[in-house]
Amino acid sequence: MAEQLNFTVDFEDGVFVARCIELDITTDGLTKAEAVENLKEALDCYFANPDERLERRLQGTKD
Repeated sequence: MAEQLNFTVDFEDGVFVARCIELDITTDGLTKAEAVENLKEALDCYFANPDERLERRLQGTKD
């Protein structure tokens, strides 16, 4: 089952900033659509290797 993630998009300092609330992942873009697309790509990268990320956390190192 896929988990739903919430995000916000705000206009800050001349760019759109997209933030995933649950994971504290932030991206930006020149348009709202670009910021959201960049956030999707960042989330794809985040979820690409969950076992590796878990192993790092268990060893006490950051992502």
